[in-house]
Amino acid sequence: MRRKPRKLSGMLLRSYILFSLSLGVSFIVLLLFFVARTNARMPAEDMSPLQAHAIARPDQADIRTDAIEAVDGWVEILDEQLRILEVRGEKRDGAAAGYTERELNALFHDTDDNPFYASIAPFHTNDGERRYVLVRLPKQHVRTDVVLSEMTAANWNIFWIALAETGALFVLLFGLNVYVYSRLTAVRLTNPLGAIAAGIRSISDGRYHERLRVEANYELAQIQESFNKMAEKLEQAEADNRRMAESKQRMLVHISHDLRTPITTIRGYAEALQHGVIKDEAARQRTLSLIHGKTKLVSELIDDVFELAKLEVPDYPVAKTTCDLAEFTREMAVDHYDLFEEKGMVFECDIPADELPVPIHAKLLYRAISNLLANALKYNQPGTHVRLSLIDGPGEVRLEVADNGIGIPAELRARVFEAFVRGDAARKSDGGSGLGLTIARHIAEKHGGRLELDSGGRWTRFVLTLPKAGETAASMGGISAAERRR
Repeated sequence: MRRKPRKLSGMLLRSYILFSLSLGVSFIVLLLFFVARTNARMPAEDMSPLQAHAIARPDQADIRTDAIEAVDGWVEILDEQLRILEVRGEKRDGAAAGYTERELNALFHDTDDNPFYASIAPFHTNDGERRYVLVRLPKQHVRTDVVLSEMTAANWNIFWIALAETGALFVLLFGLNVYVYSRLTAVRLTNPLGAIAAGIRSISDGRYHERLRVEANYELAQIQESFNKMAEKLEQAEADNRRMAESKQRMLVHISHDLRTPITTIRGYAEALQHGVIKDEAARQRTLSLIHGKTKLVSELIDDVFELAKLEVPDYPVAKTTCDLAEFTREMAVDHYDLFEEKGMVFECDIPADELPVPIHAKLLYRAISNLLANALKYNQPGTHVRLSLIDGPGEVRLEVADNGIGIPAELRARVFEAFVRGDAARKSDGGSGLGLTIARHIAEKHGGRLELDSGGRWTRFVLTLPKAGETAASMGGISAAERRR
């Protein structure tokens, strides 16, 4: 399953957070670097717990000597007369019970024959008595450092050098972060935008078949989806235009053929009459009747072409009035009943008795159904059953014209609604214009419906589907069949 693309704002927020975190980590690294560089070059104060003043406490029980004993040192608690009151650890310089001032001062002499460092700190007990803490440490385990209380010029030089090194490293890390952030943003933004720009150029060059296939964030994915839909519609429009151009070309060929044949016949008969070739009065009347029939065919063809041209205009106005479609269909059946009787066909009707309000343009719908009935009458043999049905359904109604006659050849079924396509293989001069079904489908579409062919089984059915009225039956207009034919 394809993952839903994330929003662009979320991507920018995540990138900004990553950028901020990387800067924070860089800052911490630089701080540690600065501290390490200054500590490596500059001495610092030592508040070691190995010194006497650091462990002196008013309560002798609180004096901690663990660290001192760990380096083989010891602690001596002296009274005001420098007598040893308590020893913590192993005393390694003899078993004297106390010191004189001279002996005590000698402990602090830094000479080669003195193997111990010493520090002493006075303190007062909780009872107010004066005591001393004497710390003794072996020199082989302890190193002493001299700490300066103020920065010298050399120390300041060390500080500024470390600061300059840290600043240079900060500039390097900041530039690296900016580069990575900009590249990540460019991959997510500029790459899809570049692909979209390339797609627009391809559309402008007429390559409507190309589509965008870019992994992008939600907003850019929406643009991509809309672009692909636009390209698909343009491709479809181009294909439709090609088909329309081909159809118009075929239409011109068929019109020229269908007009040339009767006009040539009319011209020949007219010249024969003009030059007195036909002298018998009965023959002259037959010739005039033939001329009249051919002119009628030409007139019908011109009317059909004009009607089709009007219906193909997208904004051709079709003013519909809600009327009773059941009564409308019954009147049409009455108008055509005699025609089927004269040809020896069986004409049947199946129309509901109840009112069926449907918004229609009466004249156009009459033309569409008349074309369907005329085709059934024209192309079938005597004895054929023709049925006109009106079927009420949910939200729509269906008008069916069905017959069990010769049917429609399989190779023509997909093209039966195209202009100048006729059921007969040859384009006979008396076979009709071939525009009836095309006009009927356009009329159905102008009503918001559709016209379809159902040729399954023994029956051939043309099904005209119309949407029902949104208005009430009270607004139905009474239009007579005679008015519809006009």
